[in-house]
Amino acid sequence: MPPSAALPPGPRGTLIGGNIRQFATRRLDFFLDVARTYGDIAGFRFGPRRVFLVSHPDLVEQVLVTDAKHYVKHFGARMYKPVLGNGLVTSEGDFWLRQRKLSQPAFLKGRILSYAPLMAELTDRMLGTWVEGKSVDVHFEFSSLTSAIALKTLFDLDDAGDRERFTDTLRLAFDLMSARFRRVIRVPLWFPTPANLRLRRAVAELNAVVDGFIAAGRARKGGDDLLSRLIHARDEDGSRMTDRQLRDEAMTLYLAGHETTALTLSWSWYLLARHPRVEAELVSEWKAVLGGRTPTADDLHKLPYTEAAITEAMRVFPPVYLIGREATAELELGGYRVKKGYTVFMSQWVSHRDPRYFPEPEEFRPGRWLDGLARRLPRYAYYPFGGGPRVCIGNTFALTEAAIILAAVGQRYRFTLATDRPVEPNPQITLLPRDGIPAVLARR
Repeated sequence: MPPSAALPPGPRGTLIGGNIRQFATRRLDFFLDVARTYGDIAGFRFGPRRVFLVSHPDLVEQVLVTDAKHYVKHFGARMYKPVLGNGLVTSEGDFWLRQRKLSQPAFLKGRILSYAPLMAELTDRMLGTWVEGKSVDVHFEFSSLTSAIALKTLFDLDDAGDRERFTDTLRLAFDLMSARFRRVIRVPLWFPTPANLRLRRAVAELNAVVDGFIAAGRARKGGDDLLSRLIHARDEDGSRMTDRQLRDEAMTLYLAGHETTALTLSWSWYLLARHPRVEAELVSEWKAVLGGRTPTADDLHKLPYTEAAITEAMRVFPPVYLIGREATAELELGGYRVKKGYTVFMSQWVSHRDPRYFPEPEEFRPGRWLDGLARRLPRYAYYPFGGGPRVCIGNTFALTEAAIILAAVGQRYRFTLATDRPVEPNPQITLLPRDGIPAVLARR
């Protein structure tokens, strides 16, 4: 088909009928079915919106890297601006670039590794509350832990009551935004519906709490927490972030630094509980390298199987399962014309299950990463943190945290799943476990 074609062959006519229901109720299956039926690039409609799904690594790289300056975040991501404001996830253009440059020094590897002792300390504190035979929701436990780590490293906040109030209010705001996203007809936010009023109250409360954190950070005149580093970051012209910019970046960094790591750990332990041989291999590595002690940053390079297990868990259950971009100019993609305003979806759930790059893709096999697979893969066959100039700024933080927590927990406890029934992934903003991951704690 010539490049002038607006859309390649795909489920264009059927989406409004049966397939739109599949997207709403079985979204992951929908994306897999489209890619496997129609190939590396397929086009369809969401009502008036024209959408591409691309799954070949070269096409993903073209969108995220080569043509990145001609795309912005898609319509779904922009809906979360009432909560996240104009932070790194939602901002665009020169403003985004300035914020990225100001934020980047706070996320240099050396500075991130300096938080490793705190990550280990808070993990040990959590483990001190666990007992043999306790019934737990694996996702709740790790979400609480990574929230505590994020709030301590971001805001120097260590008060359990403040943490609970902040996280509960943030979760309410995102639940309301997610419900709004799922509606076919959306009432403008300024209209005083009960849901809109609840959302506005939640956002106002979040703003008040974060404003308090910023005021406290300015009063400290320094500090090792990320917010303090952002407060004192200077642009080339000597300017600093305003309180509003600090609020938006703090909200964005908290969400990015908390949710994705919690999901990585939750899905990792779910997979390990279902694959005892892999878990036994991990335990053997931990015994040999750590001998029962809590890992430090210096230990991480000595734990290759731990790194492989986390990498593989993020392949099978990527916390971010979908990236969307909207074209700001007419472009060519894979021989097809992408008009201004068209949306391009790239799904890690699909890409990470491509048998061309991952034989037996549904199998959890950390060993596949131990023989240099990452170096042999096309660059965007595996991209759990996105890519290009907008690659996740917190990827080193997340991987460091996940490795420390996995090894610290795994040396003392294992999880026995409460049911043999597989846990169903629930694709919302991130890939949540539907109904949690119920398990019972057993001492190692």
